[in-house]
Amino acid sequence: MKNRIAEIEAQKNEKGLLKIYRDNNGHLMLEDRPKKKSSGLYWILTSYTMEELCQAQASTHIGAVNIPLLSKNRRDLHHMIKPTDADEFWIVYNGIGGCPKESKGSYDLGSRVIQEFSNHQKTGSLKILGTNLNDLSKWRYTYVELDWEDYHANKQDYETGWRLEYRWPILSKQ
Repeated sequence: MKNRIAEIEAQKNEKGLLKIYRDNNGHLMLEDRPKKKSSGLYWILTSYTMEELCQAQASTHIGAVNIPLLSKNRRDLHHMIKPTDADEFWIVYNGIGGCPKESKGSYDLGSRVIQEFSNHQKTGSLKILGTNLNDLSKWRYTYVELDWEDYHANKQDYETGWRLEYRWPILSKQ
């Protein structure tokens, strides 16, 4: 498992930090969006400071992660990822998402990343745009695509294994 987690980390780093932005019609868009019907792991990063997360206005949308509460409760814990420099993009969340290629639904890795920013009602998420931390220039994401069989069999182990190896993102609940 340790070697596979290291491979995933190398792929994540090779992908780099990608932007989340709005198109001319106001729709959320992802730079280098994952392929349709893809599965894998994703990471959400911000350049907001720890203090800004702690002082944020919580989203009132159903299923929203309480960003200020989690940040305040966890900021002093040793195994949390924390920013090391001002204006640094640091990982605050990682997750999994995807669907089999033959699925008729549209739920895939890219859709899951967008759900973390939008006010999507069908799943729990960060719902970042429901907070005052809504300056998209202060957010980035990255991802690693996995084939469906690998993803389906190992998604929880990869998600948790990455957190145990590289520290826990402050907004990742479980």
